[in-house]
Amino acid sequence: MMGWYASSLSLEKSPILIYRPIRRLVGGLPILALSGGLLAPTFAAPPTLDALIPSGGRKGTAMASLSISGKTDPWPPQVWCSNPDVKIEALEEKGRFAFSIDSKAEPGPCWVRLFNEEGASEPRIFVVGSLPETVEDSGQGNDGFAEAIPVETLPVVINGRLEKSQDVDAWKVALRKGQSFHARLDGYSLRSGIDPFLHLYDPDGIRLALGNDNPRNLDPRLFHQAEKDGDYVVAVMAIATPPNANVFFHGGGTAAWRLTLSTDAADLPSDAVSEVPTEDSLGIEGETPKPLSLPINGFGTLLPNDNGKTDRVLFSARKDQSLRLEVSVLDHGFPTDPVLKLRKEDGTLIREVDDRKSDRNAEYLYKIPADGNYLVEVSDRFGRAGENLRYQLEIGEEQPDFQVVADQSKYVLEPDGKATIKLTVTRFGGHELPLKVEVVGLPDATNGGPLTLDGKAKTGDLPLEAAPDASPVSGPIQIRVTEESGEGKNAKTLLVPFSFQGSDARGPYLLDEIEHLWLTVKPKSKDDDKKN
Repeated sequence: MMGWYASSLSLEKSPILIYRPIRRLVGGLPILALSGGLLAPTFAAPPTLDALIPSGGRKGTAMASLSISGKTDPWPPQVWCSNPDVKIEALEEKGRFAFSIDSKAEPGPCWVRLFNEEGASEPRIFVVGSLPETVEDSGQGNDGFAEAIPVETLPVVINGRLEKSQDVDAWKVALRKGQSFHARLDGYSLRSGIDPFLHLYDPDGIRLALGNDNPRNLDPRLFHQAEKDGDYVVAVMAIATPPNANVFFHGGGTAAWRLTLSTDAADLPSDAVSEVPTEDSLGIEGETPKPLSLPINGFGTLLPNDNGKTDRVLFSARKDQSLRLEVSVLDHGFPTDPVLKLRKEDGTLIREVDDRKSDRNAEYLYKIPADGNYLVEVSDRFGRAGENLRYQLEIGEEQPDFQVVADQSKYVLEPDGKATIKLTVTRFGGHELPLKVEVVGLPDATNGGPLTLDGKAKTGDLPLEAAPDASPVSGPIQIRVTEESGEGKNAKTLLVPFSFQGSDARGPYLLDEIEHLWLTVKPKSKDDDKKN
């Protein structure tokens, strides 16, 4: 294995190809080049990768039974992983891989691709965990309460897949009276194309609980406190997402899932993206007695108060200040569906905002028309209140900033060919600085940019070109964007990602973006060789 790649080719078994590293990228990412052997290979198509089974593993472990759903002709493909502590290698049996995870690996999701000289698969998510893990035996029936497979010890992470339409996977857990039971399923989060459910049944087969969407996306969470000793059954099922006209239990090649079971909530990964304080920091108890100074950034809880179930924050602002007001709940895993109202001090409504286009957070940009005090009200869309209905409120001057995304996660160049990376630029807070765009890690005899975008540009076309003598290559590249401040200071630099958050997304995935874009320069055809 070389670098982040796990090569399964050997000279004894496959004298056709030899892969060798030709360049190191930023962050130690290698690109692999292809050199000719005894024959000029012809691949029909790049590999595809629909799912990894298991979709994760415990750090410090190795397993020789990772299988994939997808197309891998010819066998074996090469494997790339964004986590250098995860090594994946193709085995002799088609469709099967071995993997090992270093004991020092950081828990969390990473990207995996398959590739050959014709191109690369879409990336799939693989999760490094810290709990014991097991894999569902697809040959063992567990399609309902009577066939539920016993789970011997907790906590555990079970990896599986809904194999076919109407499939149900069931697991049996022994609980004592008064014992807590927690279940977390990740399926949608893996980009598996499923909207999953968890059903919990008592020892007599009576359904006790249904777990469906969590506060952030479509994946279910479930909690129950056992009322009697016995064997309880938790069942996994799903419908497709995006949904189709015929709603039925869904299964298939992409429908992978990870189920975490425990009697201790601390074993389950948090749905919060960032750390959340246990106590409120806004200090709201009904009406705020005096105006607060900007900026404001704190947490609150919607509880019954003098204003019903509404929190109020009074703040002072100056004329012509451009303010950004946001009530965030999504990144913290709060179930609140916030509504933000901005009023003048006398109560006159200026604006009411609810969901943004992309999520449940409430956001409003406002240029202050006159010096004075202004009032922000925060409530829940459904009029709810309670200890779990929390939120984060931020009010401050909007700072100039920008984002850039690429139109694809992978690009292919024919020999002596061209391609274009189309970029979308989003600017915030009046950002008008020019942007310099360049490709990092291009192989020899391949050009890309640099490109300069003026301060008004919202799109950009970054050209890629392979010279006639460019060697075949397949590997990751990165696109770097830097502000051209003209003063050499306060310049921001970022790597351009491709985003998987499209119009069909129903909340965040475990990973929403990939910054390691893929470039394939294909080998010359036999006809090209004859011409030369």
